[in-house]
Amino acid sequence: MQAIVFIGYIILGLFQLAAVMAGLEDWVGLHWIIAAPLALFIAYIPLVGTVVGMFGAVTAWHWSWLQAGGLFFGPFVVILIIAIVSGALESRR
Repeated sequence: MQAIVFIGYIILGLFQLAAVMAGLEDWVGLHWIIAAPLALFIAYIPLVGTVVGMFGAVTAWHWSWLQAGGLFFGPFVVILIIAIVSGALESRR
């Protein structure tokens, strides 16, 4: 189970990194060779990486804002739901 979660986390991170890179390429007009290392740096700045990544998903990939938000905030929502459900189930015992 841990391996599946780890692989999912890596895949999610690659999609988020690609969205940041697409945002830099589309917004600033950078070549991918320059955008790739810059995206690695920007992706780990919490607020800036999220904003640039969401912008990249919306403008470069033509996603809706809801889809882009799901890419960046979806895992938090899933974890929150699991925590609430597990807490409710635990309180019944």
